[in-house]
Amino acid sequence: MWNQPRSVRVRRCLVACVVTSFLLVTGCHRVEEPLPALPERLISISDKFFDVAALDADTAVVVGYGGKILRTADRGFSWTRIPSGTSEALYRVRFVDAKRGWISGQDGIVLHSEDGGLSWSRQQTNTNAYLFSVHFVDAEFGWAVGDRSLAVHTRDGGRTWTLHKIGSATGEKLTADQALAEQDPILYDVFFLDRERGWVSGEFGRLFQTTDGGQTWHARETSLLGPEIVDVLDIPTFFGVQFTPQNEGIAVGLEGKIARSLDGGTTWKLDTVSSDLALTDPLFAPFLFPDGTGWIVGSSGQVLRRAVPGEPWKATSLGMDVATWLRSVTWWNDQIGWIVGGYGLILYTRDGGRVWMPALR
Repeated sequence: MWNQPRSVRVRRCLVACVVTSFLLVTGCHRVEEPLPALPERLISISDKFFDVAALDADTAVVVGYGGKILRTADRGFSWTRIPSGTSEALYRVRFVDAKRGWISGQDGIVLHSEDGGLSWSRQQTNTNAYLFSVHFVDAEFGWAVGDRSLAVHTRDGGRTWTLHKIGSATGEKLTADQALAEQDPILYDVFFLDRERGWVSGEFGRLFQTTDGGQTWHARETSLLGPEIVDVLDIPTFFGVQFTPQNEGIAVGLEGKIARSLDGGTTWKLDTVSSDLALTDPLFAPFLFPDGTGWIVGSSGQVLRRAVPGEPWKATSLGMDVATWLRSVTWWNDQIGWIVGGYGLILYTRDGGRVWMPALR
């Protein structure tokens, strides 16, 4: 090789340099090629879901922190993120039929859908109060409640909203403790059976009842005073309230307390729970079937069930370890139900709660 002419050696050296340069350039080019985009994770452990509504046996809408709205039409096997137009928290979603629904949220937000939750538009409530709950009995009549004892009411489907302040309507002289509890408590939930009968639950154990569509509200929580609760300030905050057409209702709240009424909310007593351990964590949301059976969910993965009317509530298992809070439970019928909560948790059952399946992420 070394006996070859110098010109040949130079040419071969040049060729080797060119080939090496080409390989280096092409190799660098491959490194710089962008990686394929990963599919967006619609559900992550950072999600906080506050409520779920079932539109039919397959379709559900979930709302939560950061203005997030998710919709499934196949029992949770796939999800679509629906634009909400806001990054504020959305707390409650309610539908009166398969098409028309409302969402309430932070800073006076009320959103309305007329296409089964595929799109949402904002309604003007004329308040910036956090609205923790909204409830409609038909396409026109609805209430939303929240901060500072404020509520908004509509009789035209939300085209116009009227601002109200719900407080003691008894007209009686208040004790010092009662006066403290009267200082604009937060209202956490509202529920109506029809255009006349409605209830509101809230901070300091507030339990309000109306029988005239909300023209007047009557405070009923003092009926809970007795051997177990001796002071009005010991009445726990109630986060959720619901009634059956037979005027049986429950309110659930702090310290695992459940209040029960059998007369339409005029009087209340603490309900019984069958459990090996005393409940101390908050309960957030009840769901009652017309016969008085139902479910309750709460903090630390707590789930209670009443399978037989009139029997005590019993702790039940979801079939998995749940270390987060559960914020809402709803049922389409006695077989198909949903539960949502923290860490992006969405659970679905199609066999009456014997087996719960996590939604695909």
